[in-house]
Amino acid sequence: MTADGNDMDPPWDEDDLCAVCPGQVHDPGRFDIAAGPGPASRYDTSRGYRCDLETGVPVCVHPEKIGFPPGRYASGGEPWPVDAPVGPAPGPLPDVAEELAGWMTAVVRHAGPGQVDQVLAAAEQAAASRFPPAVVVDALRAALAAAG
Repeated sequence: MTADGNDMDPPWDEDDLCAVCPGQVHDPGRFDIAAGPGPASRYDTSRGYRCDLETGVPVCVHPEKIGFPPGRYASGGEPWPVDAPVGPAPGPLPDVAEELAGWMTAVVRHAGPGQVDQVLAAAEQAAASRFPPAVVVDALRAALAAAG
């Protein structure tokens, strides 16, 4: 199991990605890959990565770092170039504090375009009903660190 709670690694090396790459928080096919930075996308401070100005879909602008060719995978429905393993869905809120960070990271990874803030807020609220504030804050920090 990886540090973020997934049973499978993403099909790219997260250490090679930019800290603001949507590949840090989204599974294959949940974002587009552009040939490079350009006027069609801009960094969205509220989401923590570049987004297409027209569609709002997350955009990676370094295909050489993520290791996949440019494509409109999320916005245009283009098939992902390989059968990449997708991490498991987050499942129910865990019962033990040691599993909370992995669960929150999975929640972030499986969020749809533009939904990270909302799902993370809901995860925080759910976790706060079961765990002490310090545990919840530590899990949030771990999920955000894994998100880049």
